[in-house]
Amino acid sequence: MKKAKNKKVCCIFLTAAVLSGISVYSVSAEETKTEIHIVHTNDIHGYYKSTSNGQIGFDSLKTIVSKENADLLLDAGDTFHGQSFATVENGKSIAELMDDLGYDAMTPGNHDWSYGADRVKELDENSTFKVLAANVVDDNGDSFFDNTYFVKAVTADDGTELKVGVLGVTDESFYTSTASKNVENVRFTEDTDKANEVAQKLRNDENCDIVLAITHNNNLEDFVANTSGIDAVIAGHQHILIDKDYTNKDGKSVRVVEAGYYFYDVGVLTLTYDKELGVTQASEKVYTSAETQDMSDADIAGKISAIEKREESVLNEVIGESKNDYPYSWEEIRTSEQKIGRIVTAAYLDYTGADVAMENAGGIRSGIRKGNVTYSDLISISPYGNVLIEKELTGSQIMDILNFTVDLMKENSAVYDLQKEAIKKGEDPYQYSWPNNSGSVMQFSGLSAEYNFAKPQGNRVSNVLIGGKPIDLNKTYKVVSNNYAFSSSDYGTASTQPIAKEYTTCEQVLRDYISKGNFEQAAEKENLLAKADVTEPTTVQPTTVQPATSVTSPAYTEPSTAAATTSMATTDSAAKGNSQDNNTVKTSGYIPTLVALLALVSGGTFAVLVGKKCHKD
Repeated sequence: MKKAKNKKVCCIFLTAAVLSGISVYSVSAEETKTEIHIVHTNDIHGYYKSTSNGQIGFDSLKTIVSKENADLLLDAGDTFHGQSFATVENGKSIAELMDDLGYDAMTPGNHDWSYGADRVKELDENSTFKVLAANVVDDNGDSFFDNTYFVKAVTADDGTELKVGVLGVTDESFYTSTASKNVENVRFTEDTDKANEVAQKLRNDENCDIVLAITHNNNLEDFVANTSGIDAVIAGHQHILIDKDYTNKDGKSVRVVEAGYYFYDVGVLTLTYDKELGVTQASEKVYTSAETQDMSDADIAGKISAIEKREESVLNEVIGESKNDYPYSWEEIRTSEQKIGRIVTAAYLDYTGADVAMENAGGIRSGIRKGNVTYSDLISISPYGNVLIEKELTGSQIMDILNFTVDLMKENSAVYDLQKEAIKKGEDPYQYSWPNNSGSVMQFSGLSAEYNFAKPQGNRVSNVLIGGKPIDLNKTYKVVSNNYAFSSSDYGTASTQPIAKEYTTCEQVLRDYISKGNFEQAAEKENLLAKADVTEPTTVQPTTVQPATSVTSPAYTEPSTAAATTSMATTDSAAKGNSQDNNTVKTSGYIPTLVALLALVSGGTFAVLVGKKCHKD
């Protein structure tokens, strides 16, 4: 235990600081202070290597850790899940790299439970770092993980030996934000009560000089306000840069830090420690990707390459078999309901049991060919690492989305018709520009509707059924879509509705569905039915279109005399996106095929690989 003298001095100091309004961090004894450095990450969501798109990656992180002479390396969750590099091995690849980097501890975020609680525990048991979530318990009320805290002896800058205790807790509200089957064998207890209990144990039983908390948390100010005995908090979940002091229940200032998301940033927290007063000051430094482009560590980069090669066999794994081709066309999926869209949305319904499923056209990037369906094929269809989420929407909100979709389908169709006509005339089809949000056209399952392009805008949809019954505009329905789409203002007030549940990645849901073997039934079920008088003269003014960036890696092209159909495997979908705890990725491959159009001119079939990068479109 700490000496009584030290406790008395601390109490007098804290009381004086509170009465005078002076921050604890503003006073220190110069002759006795020393510093330690904590490098921290959070919400990397399966990103793993340095890229020109803005990721720092584990290879550059290794250089940061060495440069900063880090005393601890910590992570605040949403780490094992997201990009295919992580999901194809259920987090194993990320855990291996964390071991190679020398991480000391991490706490799981809400997305880390997507493989199931037992998998998170398995990753903990097979790793040298500790997974800390003291408020996660089993059915008997015992700690689910082997450790509720971690203690490390560190040597501060001036050679002083210090004991640092690290506790981890996760926001108990996240228990209901993941699929219930992911946490069916565990419970999340109140996080601040458990944090206080463990902090006291670290102080009194372990004689720690400094106590840190790592937490994946939705309300950091509230967390700090209800805890004591914690010197600093390393946080995750907000997806922003945080460097702020909050006041704890004893009136002490506690520094809280968070390092953004998707490996765009890495934080370095420096704590100044005084042997009489404890932690007296905190400062945060942030590394950005722009600063780390030349920092890649060769050994870690080599390890990453080895894992990527190892995963090739996983990507080639046969998930199911298709009796038919379900081709993909960039243009067609933006102008009408497509069979591949029906399959994707039916997978969402099957996994969640929701009333309605939706997927934006820009979120579907490939098709399914006849024969074996591999895991790589599914990632090509859903390459973004987006997460399936559920919102509760009224029938009126669903009608708004349906009308928006049909209106945009009409607008897209007008451009497509002009491009086809231009090809016939030997003109440049790209003088006609698609709407910037062309990919916001929704594909559906769980409902049926009729539409008529000849009706006025906003009033083209009729005879809507959900679950076989007429839509009730006042009733609330469970609706699922990817997190990117549900954050878009294109879909009206749906974007501002709270998230009721978060599931796993969209490609993982598709994998689960395809493996069951009956997915082709969904392809034949028409959900959006065009009325007989759908045609209406339209005029779109030509616009100048800049040359588009070429895209590589075509998966397959299925020739058609009616429409262009091209499938594409996107290999690099990592880029900055907006987010509120979302796996939001804005960029990936784009393929306006126009194969059939060029065939009209040349008499042959062509795959035109041109495009711009924008997930939304």
